Amino acid sequence: MHIKSCSPEVVQMSRQAVTDVDHSSRLQSVAGRFEHVRALADAWQRDLQVALVQCQDFHHTIDNLHEWLRCIDVRLTAVDPIDLLASQSELCKKHSELKVLYMSADLRVLGFYISHES
Repeated sequence: MHIKSCSPEVVQMSRQAVTDVDHSSRLQSVAGRFEHVRALADAWQRDLQVALVQCQDFHHTIDNLHEWLRCIDVRLTAVDPIDLLASQSELCKKHSELKVLYMSADLRVLGFYISHES
């Protein structure tokens, strides 16, 4: 038996084998690129989730500060004006009231800075 190496069937089969190898290598290349893109998308999703949590924390902090400022504003509005001709005991009493208000505001601001730095 003699096989012709140039017969059309043999040539067609060898072309098919080359095409199959070419398709297989292209498929592997695309699969590799897909995995790379998927890994980038996963990293991007993690970064977005971290950013979302940070935004929620920021929003919560801003809401708390806004409420605190509103309360301070109400308290300051409720403070009676200082009569400079009042007696020393009344001036000391007013000073004590304002000092308590100042200290509560100062502690809140200090707490905000400490929590912000950590």
